Amino acid sequence: MSAHVGLIVTGKCEQKGLCDSLTRVFPEARFELLDRVESFTSADVRELPEAAVPGTTLDKFAASLVAAVEEEPPDLVVALDDLELVNAPHPEQVAGRVRDAVHAHLARHAWTSEATREKVTRRVRERCSFHLLAPMVEAYFFAEPGALVRAGASRPSRVDAAAIDLEAFATDDSEYLGHPLVPHKQSPKQKSWAIPLPERSRHPKHYLRFLCDPANPYTDRYVETKGGAEALRGLDWSRVFAHSERVRLARSLFEDIAHGLGVPHPFPGQGHPATSDFKSARVLRNL
Repeated sequence: MSAHVGLIVTGKCEQKGLCDSLTRVFPEARFELLDRVESFTSADVRELPEAAVPGTTLDKFAASLVAAVEEEPPDLVVALDDLELVNAPHPEQVAGRVRDAVHAHLARHAWTSEATREKVTRRVRERCSFHLLAPMVEAYFFAEPGALVRAGASRPSRVDAAAIDLEAFATDDSEYLGHPLVPHKQSPKQKSWAIPLPERSRHPKHYLRFLCDPANPYTDRYVETKGGAEALRGLDWSRVFAHSERVRLARSLFEDIAHGLGVPHPFPGQGHPATSDFKSARVLRNL
């Protein structure tokens, strides 16, 4: 019987495409989406309380992870969020906030008995992990030109994936960077890719939106649940991980899954210390 791996995600692209994407790398496992929850990384996590306040986005994220192993748990549970540009300088603090939030939730939850609390706490430590995609999942599409086409790009990217670490994404595309600043409209669906610099140069999703429709900063041609999901489903991860010293946060995810499944790491290299502390983890498998 194949191992059962449950996923908790925050993004629509991951919701629709990540299970199939991981299955292509780990065919010995059955991946299932358990939940899509609200992201907590859109704001600087350094401004969050030290311990997650009950009812906050971070607390709900932690609660979803714990709930996944309360009854008939999967063999592994992996929760993911985008790092986002605002938190790019300190992924360790993002991971630390998750570890502390899970610990706090386990401590204050109204368990039916002490034995149940101990059982679930052990399951969380043995089966659950948290990982980050940096700065967001679209960054990895730039390793494979075909992924950008599947996402809907109508012109080629000027990002040289061989020259940069995609988790430190940056583009010098003058047409994209030189477009006049355009404010967001009132509707959430009317977000402009022509955001202020220097953030614009480091934003893979907005650059992808530009590649899909360079003439319209309010374009809706990039749709996470369609083109984004298609790009992710078929993503050639071997190209993403072509340089063993790069994309360390994503590499930690694959290292964790491989270790949990008891199979060789498909993309050996250095994981990120923020999410690959497997030997001294105290709360989750990797934290």
